[in-house]
Amino acid sequence: MDTVVGGSDRVDTPGLAVGDLRPTGIHNFRDVAGPGYALHPSGTMARGLVYRSTTLSVGEEDLGILERLGVSTVVDLRTAEEITKQPDVIPDGADYVAIDVLAGHTSAATLTGAGTFSVEDARREMATTYDRFVLGDHERAAFGRAVHTVAVSSGPAIVHCTAGKDRTGWISAVLQLLAGVREEDVIADYLLTREMSVEFVAAIRSYVRAEMPGRYEAIDVLIGVEESNLRRSLDALDREFGDVRRYLVEGAGLDQPMVDDLGARLRSGR
Repeated sequence: MDTVVGGSDRVDTPGLAVGDLRPTGIHNFRDVAGPGYALHPSGTMARGLVYRSTTLSVGEEDLGILERLGVSTVVDLRTAEEITKQPDVIPDGADYVAIDVLAGHTSAATLTGAGTFSVEDARREMATTYDRFVLGDHERAAFGRAVHTVAVSSGPAIVHCTAGKDRTGWISAVLQLLAGVREEDVIADYLLTREMSVEFVAAIRSYVRAEMPGRYEAIDVLIGVEESNLRRSLDALDREFGDVRRYLVEGAGLDQPMVDDLGARLRSGR
């Protein structure tokens, strides 16, 4: 079930570029458009419309930056349990929309707290998760609601999960593909999480070494960012739907005009 909290009547212009304002306490916070990724056949992806990140556990300084960026919507892709453990801090006047895309399934963030599991279990779970992003009825519909929320946002939106890499990585890829970003750039952007989450991942690894040494290798798989995972989703999308537009319209149940309009906005920023 989606949860919507707060609201605002304001209509903001697209937010400032991340290069101008960057929260220091939010891991992997960046513009989904990257530096303004080149599009096929021409143009660049509009910046300042959609940001991505980990959980918004922010202090006053970073909260002020989010407000200066004009963030009007926060889309939280986590489970209810994840949200309860670490609630978001929402910018003043912004809508908060919680959409659990996992439907009770596990992910890297949820499996780390589970019982005994092996490296093979972890690899199998990651593969299954990325398959479900395209093949799972609930997952497709949930991602569709998230994309719709971004589309109707009155200003810049933030989309995030716990680690900002799997669920967030997929919706970022969907938005980039919809804009016309080349697949090689979509994959490169996904892999950029490795650089943007160094401290976040190091903290997890240190904790696991100290508290769960027997599970270190398996958890290392879960917190990793592997090209093969995203390619599973991209291959499934191509095989089942042919392109991202059909994935959103036929697979996720979104209105075609809304999808086309969002694609145009992501390309031009209008």
